[in-house]
Amino acid sequence: MDYQEHLKKVQEINEIKQARVRGYGVCLTHFFLAPVASVYYAVSTNYWKPFLFASGVAALGVPVALVDYGLTLAIAPPVTSAAMVLANTNEKRRKLEIISPDQADAMMFAKS
Repeated sequence: MDYQEHLKKVQEINEIKQARVRGYGVCLTHFFLAPVASVYYAVSTNYWKPFLFASGVAALGVPVALVDYGLTLAIAPPVTSAAMVLANTNEKRRKLEIISPDQADAMMFAKS
């Protein structure tokens, strides 16, 4: 196996990992443990864009938090991260032509 084949296989496994994410878990974890959930999904799916965007939204929300008592800082970053994770999950499911995370689980175990 050469390096290009290896990269292709790693990319395919990452796409399956991203398709395995369950929507209710994303919503619940971002509601109760937003920063931890954002890092968890970034590490487990190897997709860091939602975490970085949510961190940027949090940094931009700090000045606004002084005016609205932190309401924007408590809502905007978790919603940004959760929305991006769910959108990416749906995109990967469409690309892999699967409907549920259970099918992605089966694909993942078939690959290993």
